[in-house]
Order: sequence, then structure tokens, then C-alpha cells
Amino acid sequence: MYKTILMYADQFSGFERRLEVAAALARDYDAHLIGTTASGGAQLDYIVFGAATLAPPPPLDYEPLREAAREQLLRFDSSCSRLGVLSYETRFQDSSAADALILQSLYCDLLIAGQSDLSDPGLVWSTRLPGYLALHCPRPLLVIPDDGATATSPGRNIVIGWNASAAASRAVAGAMPLLLRAQRVHIAVFNPRQRFGQHGDEPGADLATYLARHGVRVEVHSSVTAEEYGMALCRHARDSGADLIVAGAYGHSRFQEWILGGTTRHLLSQAKLPVLLSH
Repeated sequence: MYKTILMYADQFSGFERRLEVAAALARDYDAHLIGTTASGGAQLDYIVFGAATLAPPPPLDYEPLREAAREQLLRFDSSCSRLGVLSYETRFQDSSAADALILQSLYCDLLIAGQSDLSDPGLVWSTRLPGYLALHCPRPLLVIPDDGATATSPGRNIVIGWNASAAASRAVAGAMPLLLRAQRVHIAVFNPRQRFGQHGDEPGADLATYLARHGVRVEVHSSVTAEEYGMALCRHARDSGADLIVAGAYGHSRFQEWILGGTTRHLLSQAKLPVLLSH
């Protein structure tokens, strides 16, 4: 069960949509909701002073950043009260958003963030904060799109992107509270022969059996496609009327902090419905 849910209360577009989803999940699971913001000041200090090789830079005033973050927490607080969240709190951290969220996610069950508009100035070389969190967060990350028709409480019709990988398995485990209450769960397997030894004789069957033991009723869809995996998964989710995609998150070896895998990048930037990711 999700008993502690962490949400980044950012100032970018889609904040109200993300908070409505977070509030609905908190009510559904009787969970404690944490809204957190970060100034980014400490990380910017490191970047600015590290680049100053010839002369010291002028003093930097980060108080406007801190004040904007605190104002956003006030907005979060008043909205939670209006949305009927029974247990919630706000947290401010004078650090980068990535550091704040990864640290605090150690003590929560689910992290909720936005999609493409959410970037962290402390991560100048990052692929944007959602991608960084997807690869580094120790808990499942629920990414809410900035546009598109998002259900207030997603997870009634779920598509699992299954490729028999450890990341996909962790995503399924992280989504279990949602899977248990879903009305329909569809396991989508594309080009199973690429991982024939891991899929077994009947691709998706082992995962279906595993979920059935938990009381989850599933359907398995296996197909061969020339489409990029992320595109195929989004198309399948759209065609099946899904309101949530569950998938593993991937990066490229030692450079994963900078370069997301193609599937993960596509899901983060192009999906029009919520995506739950684990690495």
C-alpha cells in the first residue's frame, strides 16, 4: 500500500493537475502526502563559484528563489485543505530539487512529478529532472503529463510494458497497489524473441501467473513490431483505453545520468497519460 506519497510542488505548468492526482491517491490509500520544494541555490553556488577561475563572481542573491519556493508550499497547503486531504505536510530544502527529492523518497512509497516542463537549474547537463529521478529515485516515480486527459485517480485500466527485465519487474512491484484495484490490466510484450530466454515459451505468461496469485486479473498481448518500443507502448495504451502505463526506466551504462534510453525518453516526453517508472 502507498502510505507516504511525496510530490514535488513545482511552479511549472500542470501543478494543479498533479496535485489533484496526488490528493486522490492520498485519499484512496489513506496516505500521508508530502509537498516539497527546493530553492536550487546551493547547487547554483557550486556551479557559479566553480566556473570563476580568474575573478570571484559578484554576490548572488538567492532569496527570491527561496521565497518563490515557500510561496508554492503555501499554495500546496491551501489546495490540500480544499481537496480534502486529511494528512499532509510541506517541506522546503535549500538545495537542488534532485537532491531534495531523492533524499526524501527514501522514506516514501511513491514519488509524483511532472513531465517535460519540470527542469532543475542545478542539473545543467541533465535530461530534465523527471528523467534524472526515473534513473536515480529508489521508489517508483509517477509522472503526470502536462497535457492530455489524465484521470483524477489513474490506474483503473493499466498497461504494463513488459520486456522481462529487472527494471520492468521493479516497476510492476512498485505499481502493485494500483494493480490490485485495477478493473483491467493488460500486459504488452513486443518482439519477445529479443529476450527469448527470459520470456519463456509463452511471453508474458509467467508475469500473468505472478499477478494472478496476488488476485490481479490480466490479459496478455504479444506482438512483433518495427516501431520503437516507446511508440508501440503508447499506441497500445491509447488503443486499449488505458489510463496508466507501467514500465521500467533505462539509461545508457555509465552515462545514464545524461542519456536516457529511447523508450524512457519517449514515455517521458510523448505519453499523454500517466506513466509509472522504476529503474
